[in-house]
Amino acid sequence: MDQKWKRQPVTVIIIITLCFCTFGSTQRLCTVPAGPVSVPENSTADLQVVKISSGSDVTLNVVVNPEEKFYLKGKALMVKKELDYEALPSRAALVVWVQCSRPGSKSVNESVEVLVENINDNPPNFAQNNYVLEVNELTPVNSSVGLIEATDADSEPLFYRLESTMDKYFRLENINTPKLLVKSVIDYDVVQKISLILHVQDTFNGSASNEPFFTSVATITVHIKDVDNRPPWFQPCLRTNLGLAKLCVSTGYRGKVNLTEKEEGPLTLEPGPVFAKDGDKNRSEQISYRILRGNDGNLFQIDEDTGNISMTKAADIVGPITLTVMASQVTNRDQFAVTQVTFDVTKKSRNPPQFEKERYEGFIYSNSIPESMILRDRSSNRPFRVRARDEDFAGGVNPDVKYEVQYSSYVNVTSDGFVVLKRVVKTESFVLQLRAVDTTTGEFGTAALSVQVIPADAMPSPSNVGYRAGDMALLGLVMAALLVLCLIVIGFLISRLWKGHSSGDKICEKIITVHSLMKAEVTAETVRKSY
Repeated sequence: MDQKWKRQPVTVIIIITLCFCTFGSTQRLCTVPAGPVSVPENSTADLQVVKISSGSDVTLNVVVNPEEKFYLKGKALMVKKELDYEALPSRAALVVWVQCSRPGSKSVNESVEVLVENINDNPPNFAQNNYVLEVNELTPVNSSVGLIEATDADSEPLFYRLESTMDKYFRLENINTPKLLVKSVIDYDVVQKISLILHVQDTFNGSASNEPFFTSVATITVHIKDVDNRPPWFQPCLRTNLGLAKLCVSTGYRGKVNLTEKEEGPLTLEPGPVFAKDGDKNRSEQISYRILRGNDGNLFQIDEDTGNISMTKAADIVGPITLTVMASQVTNRDQFAVTQVTFDVTKKSRNPPQFEKERYEGFIYSNSIPESMILRDRSSNRPFRVRARDEDFAGGVNPDVKYEVQYSSYVNVTSDGFVVLKRVVKTESFVLQLRAVDTTTGEFGTAALSVQVIPADAMPSPSNVGYRAGDMALLGLVMAALLVLCLIVIGFLISRLWKGHSSGDKICEKIITVHSLMKAEVTAETVRKSY
């Protein structure tokens, strides 16, 4: 393998030591350079390890050759096979023994030790390509959820990283320790599965250096486990957050029952029946219901399983009754929620509101502006007004009746029954429906109103123009004040006449003036009476 040497190799030493020993003589048969000889792993075959010096009559033989990796080529010790550092037994030194022989002399064995240097020639590897973890959604931040390590035959430090686009919820303990830690709070309602990609390489910032480096990748799939961390939520409810907590606030329920009457079966409530569900997404813990307070006299009972509320006996007092209802998990009573159910106890209505007529007719001028009143007839400006009677009340007047307009965008109706223009009319006529609603019982009566649009030139003359009662009352007060003032002036003039301070002509002139004022007052009073 043609690989570049590492700057700091992990060494396994194969030392070839040549020891020149003589027996009975000081003359050396063979000599080698001093010190161990270094050979990089993966060296090609036929690489010279060391040159042995000896006389021409000295014969050399390899007598100990570990794994048959060396041979002699003349006086040179050569590599016969590629040396693989990782394949060396116990990665200890290999000793090659060379025998030096000369005729007439005793042979000697010399040991040769060679240093084999390790180079980076193996990639890091994960035990598997895909890992699956299961993590509780309530796992605290900085908690460890798993250790996913790679191995490298070169036994070098490894460097890990998570892809930056996938590390919102998890992080590594450090660059050399692939312990997966929780980085932020995990909410099962938000995320149920997270995919991570873990990278490893055997050289720090290898792409920026000239050293050889290897990488590997593993996929981690994290399944978030939903846990029972939320109480039941009454439905419908308004979802909101309080810090990291998620809440769903119920506005409660309302119903109606009649005084001295016991209704059979589940009572009808608004906005719907009492119902709660588990606040944890995709969990369906069984819920049970009970009434905590407000059920004085045990008028009501609640079905423990369904939440339906029914009556045990008739109510004997008028007014609202408010029950506090609790919903709790059957398997975990510590998970519970409460809400209020309010019943309005009212006297039973025997008659709904009814209009005096089933159909009405009104009029409006084509040039009328918004806030103008619908008129009762064509000949005057008297406003149109409707009334509804309720025979359940003395005199037929129900103070809880409210008037409504249906099927028209042109008019509104006041609480007194007057119909008021809402926008300019651009049609010859329009029809609408009036409703008189008993806001206590919900009962109502209806009547139709047909409105004819009169041309503006058909408006009555001023002599026929009517006035509102308020206007006439104000005019009457003004006229009364003028009459009193005139009487005071006449009295003053008469007193002056008696005293002789004014001529008769002037006195008569003043009296004529006063007479004119009184005549005007009488005319106004006549107009008021004609209305």
